Amino acid sequence: MSRLQIPYDKVLLDPTDLDWAEFDGLLAHFFNLSTKYPLVMEIYNQYTQYFAFMRDGQLYWVTVRGEDGFQGISVRKFLASLRKTQFPKIIVYQTSLVLYHSLLVYLQKKSDLKVNSNLVDLDELMDDIEQQRRSALVTAFQPGNLIIVRYQDGKPISCYGGSPGTPPREANVRDDFLVRVYTLSTRSPFEIRLFTDLIVCHAEDARPLPEGYSGSISMFYLSRPPKLVVRLKNRPLKNYTMTSAELSIGRLPQNDIVIDNLSVSRRHLVIAKTTDGYRLRDCDSKNGTFLNGQPVKEAALADGDIITIGKYQIVFQEQDGETASVNSMDQTVIIPNFHSGAKPDPFTVQYPQRPPRIYRRSNHEEHVLEREEVLIARERRADIRLKGIFGPRASLTITRRGDDYVIRKIAGTSALNINGEEMDEKVLEEEDLIAIGSEEFVFKR
Repeated sequence: MSRLQIPYDKVLLDPTDLDWAEFDGLLAHFFNLSTKYPLVMEIYNQYTQYFAFMRDGQLYWVTVRGEDGFQGISVRKFLASLRKTQFPKIIVYQTSLVLYHSLLVYLQKKSDLKVNSNLVDLDELMDDIEQQRRSALVTAFQPGNLIIVRYQDGKPISCYGGSPGTPPREANVRDDFLVRVYTLSTRSPFEIRLFTDLIVCHAEDARPLPEGYSGSISMFYLSRPPKLVVRLKNRPLKNYTMTSAELSIGRLPQNDIVIDNLSVSRRHLVIAKTTDGYRLRDCDSKNGTFLNGQPVKEAALADGDIITIGKYQIVFQEQDGETASVNSMDQTVIIPNFHSGAKPDPFTVQYPQRPPRIYRRSNHEEHVLEREEVLIARERRADIRLKGIFGPRASLTITRRGDDYVIRKIAGTSALNINGEEMDEKVLEEEDLIAIGSEEFVFKR
C-alpha cells in the first residue's frame, strides 16, 4: 500500500508503535489539545491507513483507505477495527483551521475535475477560479506528495505541501503552488483535482464527551446511544440519535427536536439519561404525554417504547449490532415545519458558499436559488419553466425559511414525487430527487 502523507503544520507525536494500554490516555491528551487547535491522528501499517480528525475536544470524522481510495467510517467502527490492526503505528499532526478543512474536503468530497497534470493548463484553471471569484480547492497528488492550494472568493490564501515551511505571502501563494508542482512533475505526472463543493460533514456518531467524563473514551464511543424515531400516522418522519444527557421536545425552536404543530406544547417533554437508564418527564404540557397508550408525568424508558404527543409518535430504540452506514441514516421523509432545533454543529468548518441550486436532469441546466421564493410551472412568469405541450400540469414553489428550503405544490393535477414518494410539501435535503411528470430535478447545496 502506498501511504498518503498529508500536509501538516507540526508533528505533535512522532511515528511510534501504538500501545493499546496507553491509547485511552493518548486520546484524552490529544482531545484536550484539540480545544486549542485542530489535530489529525494517523494510524497505519503496511496494509491500511486511518486518519482521525479531532477538534474542540472530540473526534470529528474518521476515514480509512481502501481499494478505491479513502472512505468515511463511524467512530465506533474505527475504534473496533483498530483492535484487529496488526502492529499499527501512530502519528499526530497539528494543522491550521484552513488546512484542516481543506484535508476534509480532499478526503470527503467528489471533485469537479480529475485530470493528469500533462493534460491541463494549471495557469488557465487558476485564472478561471480567480476571474469567477470562486471558493475552491486545487490539489496535486503523486505518490509521496500532496500539494494543496486554497482559494477564497477568487483569492489564493494558502498553499500546503509536504512538511511545513515558511508560509508564502498572499501574493506568492499561487506561484508557490505552481513552482512546487512543475518542479516535482519532472519525476512523474501529478493527478490534478478541482473541488468547488466545500461543505464538509462529521461522522454519523460524532458526539462530545459529557462534562466531567472520566471513563474510557474508547468505550464511550463503542457504546451506542438510543435513537428516537418520530412518526406520524405510523409513517417515519426523521431519526434522532440521543447524543447528550438531556433532550427536549416541543414546538419552540429552542428545543432539541422541534415539532411545529399546535397539538404539541412549547416545551412538551424532556428525555434524560440517569444512572439507571433513560427517563421521560412531561413538562406540564397542555395535551399530555402518553407512554404505550397510557398517560404519564414521568416514567422509565425501555427499548421499543412508544411516546405519543398530540398526533405524533416517538419510538425509543436502544441500538445494538453493527453501526448503520451513513447512507442509511436519516433518509426519511420530513413533513413541513418539522425540523431539528439543534444549534449548528460547532465542529463543522464552513466557508461562504454559493446558494443552493436545482439541477435539471433533462437538459443538464442548473438553477441557482437566489430568491426567497422560486416558482416552477408551465407559465411564462415561472422562474423555472416546465416545458412541452404535454408537460406536467402543476405549479410548485421553493421557499427559503431561514437555512431551510421548502418545496410545495400549490396547484395542478400532476403529482409531486420526492425520492419516490408522493407528497405536497417537504423541507429539501442534499440530493433529494424531485419528480413531476417526466421532469426530474436534484436539490444541491
